[in-house]
Amino acid sequence: MNLKIKYIAAVLLSSFLFYSCKKEIIKSVPTTDSTSIKTEALKTDSTVLNPTDSLYTLVDKSVIGTQFLTKSSLAVRLKKLLGADYEEMVKNWNTETPFEKQENILHAWGCKQHDCNSFSYDLFIDVKNNKINVYKFAESKLTVFKEDNFDIEIKDGFLKDLNIKKENVKN
Repeated sequence: MNLKIKYIAAVLLSSFLFYSCKKEIIKSVPTTDSTSIKTEALKTDSTVLNPTDSLYTLVDKSVIGTQFLTKSSLAVRLKKLLGADYEEMVKNWNTETPFEKQENILHAWGCKQHDCNSFSYDLFIDVKNNKINVYKFAESKLTVFKEDNFDIEIKDGFLKDLNIKKENVKN
C-alpha cells in the first residue's frame, strides 16, 4: 500500500509541476506581438493616406485647439506644400474660424491677430481626393498652394467668401 501512495503522490506532484510550468510559459508571452505592432502602423499610415475617417471629426473644431497645423497627420504635407511659408502660416494663424464642411470639402480660415489685412489664410481639404489647397493673402497679394497641382473645386458659400477676399486684394 505504501508503494501505491508513493505512486499516486509522484503522479500528482508530476502533474502539478507540469501544470505550473505550462502556466508560467503562458505568462511569459509578450503583450505586444508583431501583429499588434503592424496593426498600429497601419492605423497611423491610413490616417495619412486616407484621412476620411479622422478629418470629418474636425468639423466645428478650432485649428489652434486641435493643433492641426503642427501635430496632425497632415502637418508634414502642409510643410512640404508651403515650404518656407509654413512657419509664417503657423506664426500668423491667431484669429480663426473653426473647420466647416461642405460636401467633401473642409475649410478653415485664420489670420494674424489684429492685422487680418496683412496676413490671412484659407485652408481647404478635399477629403474625397485627399488633397490640400492653401490660399495665402499677404500684403495685398494672393498666393495659392495646390498639393500635386490639384485644384479643389470650391462652391457655394466657400466660393462666395473666397471671391470677396480676392476682390479685396485687388482693391
